[in-house]
Amino acid sequence: MIAAILAATPTGGIGFNGTLPWPKNSEDLKWFKHHTENQIVIMGRNTWEDPAMPKPLPNRINYLVSSVLPETKYRGLIRWIPGNPVENILKISQEHPDKTVFIIGGQQLFESCEPIIERIYFTRIKNNYRTDVRLNLSQWMSEFQCRSVRPTTDCTYEVWERINSKSL
Repeated sequence: MIAAILAATPTGGIGFNGTLPWPKNSEDLKWFKHHTENQIVIMGRNTWEDPAMPKPLPNRINYLVSSVLPETKYRGLIRWIPGNPVENILKISQEHPDKTVFIIGGQQLFESCEPIIERIYFTRIKNNYRTDVRLNLSQWMSEFQCRSVRPTTDCTYEVWERINSKSL
């Protein structure tokens, strides 16, 4: 299974100045941990370099999609995907049939991997925040259907499933 997990503002904002645009949300962090722990997480360079991101994320197999090798101190702690992310992620998924492969950001990785994503774990942030990185949510999620919704005070947790398989 290949899934995406992300949070976004009503306008599709997912980042500002290299990090999340909203204040720390412990409930959302628990949601993220619950789904990704003991699984595989794949992130782009900007997500990896987020100052709020633990390096590597504990209790997960971490992959970095980047044309540049990770810093020496992280080699062995994170696996590197230097080439085509879609081909490599499909291969990783086949090599680990017992695990879910989570695309965790950022924008370019979400957009390039959309054709192979089967499920989206989506935190819909209720307030608008200043953002400089956005996804066109209606376009990006147009091939998915919402299967579950759990509203809370600050956000809504949703699970979306692909309507029809895409052929690559």
